[in-house]
Amino acid sequence: MRIKSILKINFMGTIKKIIKTLATTLTISLTFNSIAQARIITSISPPGGTGQGDVFCSQVQTPVDTAFPNGSGNQINNPGLSCTPKTFREIAPIDTKLFVEASGGTTEYLLSETVVNSTQATWDGFNFEIGFLSDGGLGGDNFASPAVILVPRGFAIPSFNNAQLTSSKFSQVNPDGSFNLNWSGGNVAPGESVDFTFSLNVPDDLEGNDFYNSFAIRQLPIASKVSQKSIPEPSLIFGLVTLFASGFTMKRKL
Repeated sequence: MRIKSILKINFMGTIKKIIKTLATTLTISLTFNSIAQARIITSISPPGGTGQGDVFCSQVQTPVDTAFPNGSGNQINNPGLSCTPKTFREIAPIDTKLFVEASGGTTEYLLSETVVNSTQATWDGFNFEIGFLSDGGLGGDNFASPAVILVPRGFAIPSFNNAQLTSSKFSQVNPDGSFNLNWSGGNVAPGESVDFTFSLNVPDDLEGNDFYNSFAIRQLPIASKVSQKSIPEPSLIFGLVTLFASGFTMKRKL
């Protein structure tokens, strides 16, 4: 009976050691996964576009210092520092290009900026849109939204996070899908400014498909009582689709 008791004690001790080892391994694994670096924004180009008018911005990219480990709440104030705050002289878009690099996950950024109404119209709305810019010389508008680009399966692109949305002038916001923020319920008179905060999710491409190194945020004031300045036809969409498709093919071959 004494031998059986000793064997039972040794057996139970071994089981406890195994459970403790497994728990320690799981804790280490979870901790490692939680600090794994994610896709990050490395720099932001100065804003530009028809809405900005004849404003010269020093063409210097603003570096973004993302803390490690990555997570949520990485603060970016007034992106595009060479033209801060953004000043609209026309009811037309201003685009800001953000450069990214892959690093294995998803990072959330909190952006804060001020926009000035130097047009002759009172704004009763404001729109933010995520898309892609092309540097090609095909003419027309060089911005393409995800709505017109058939992103292949396995590709992940930046999107708005519908949390932490604030505005100093507009009381309502409609997150139209993952790539549009439509503000309303207020107005910005000529000469006034408006502050915004909003969040971005910047994921890595799935399955290792790193097919782009930048994306853009398009901003457009809405003034329903005046005719908006015409935006060039998005003829570069076809070029962008071709570019993405060729990049996807190259990745598949590698």
